[in-house]
Amino acid sequence: MDILTNLNWLAVLAAAVAGFATGAIWYGVFAKPWMAAAGLTDDDIQQEASTYIFAGVLQIVMAITLAVVIAQTGIASWLGGAILGFVIGISLVTANKALNAAFQGTSRNLVIIDGLHAATAFAFMGAILGGWQ
Repeated sequence: MDILTNLNWLAVLAAAVAGFATGAIWYGVFAKPWMAAAGLTDDDIQQEASTYIFAGVLQIVMAITLAVVIAQTGIASWLGGAILGFVIGISLVTANKALNAAFQGTSRNLVIIDGLHAATAFAFMGAILGGWQ
């Protein structure tokens, strides 16, 4: 467990906050096209505190995971972290969303909006984690 004890936990927390903030801004800007692509209305959107708490916990899990990957690859710069984060966001997260969408019949626009959000959020998180060692 030396990997976890050697992480910069302030950087992990900052990355999680950056990921959460990226989502807030992203889906604020793309709210209408995202809701249309998802087939949702304003009434369908949950504004309960538990939803945001769960999202925050998941952001922390993703930040820890990305921090471990960055530590194991030896990346020690904001640019290297951002590139790795972007690549993970596109190649793992977006690819998985597209794969699921292919079988679920989900809108291609939804995959694009969600996938680009993932790539952007992971790039910001990676920049923080790579640069703040």
